[in-house]
Amino acid sequence: MPKAVVSLCALIAIVAAVACIGRGGDDQSEGDLDEYFLRDVATVEAMGLPVYWLGTEFTVDGLVFRGPYGAEFGAEVEGGGIRAAYLAPLDGGNVAFRVTTYTRDAWELTKERVLNPGLPGVTRETVTVAGREAQLISVPLGTRPVNTLWLVLDLGDVVVLATAGAGGAVYPGGPDYNPFINNPDLLIQVMEDLRPYPE
Repeated sequence: MPKAVVSLCALIAIVAAVACIGRGGDDQSEGDLDEYFLRDVATVEAMGLPVYWLGTEFTVDGLVFRGPYGAEFGAEVEGGGIRAAYLAPLDGGNVAFRVTTYTRDAWELTKERVLNPGLPGVTRETVTVAGREAQLISVPLGTRPVNTLWLVLDLGDVVVLATAGAGGAVYPGGPDYNPFINNPDLLIQVMEDLRPYPE
């Protein structure tokens, strides 16, 4: 049951982020950031902790990801933190990529699920991101050899989790593709540009 709840929450967050595309538009700039992302940034900064992001736009395998988008209904991370989505348009919908900044307390509540998801065929690899060790975790599901990729980067005061999922379309007929799933090295390359907000 907890895994189903986690999956449902992730789906809801993605659906909400997809809805944000209509609000944020393609001309989003650093002076015009998503209001829900800014709300959650203020919450984390009030705790005296940094928020990490990838700027407002990056390109991966020809897809332009824009963001970051927060969730209108409230995406507060249990224990403290911020979850933000970057979206790239494809025919029939968007491809999502999420970056979550966890407080130490929040990470303690989450790390067992991420580091040991309890599914067969999970692989873990230690990689280097911007001179720091990180864990790249690949989770298969059903007939997919890779259904979800997690990259865990411990930055001391906070832990950053990047999430890419093949997981199927958010709605019928939507895209079932994510460049990070096809080439995990792209995930490592993108995360090299991770930096404290608002740099």
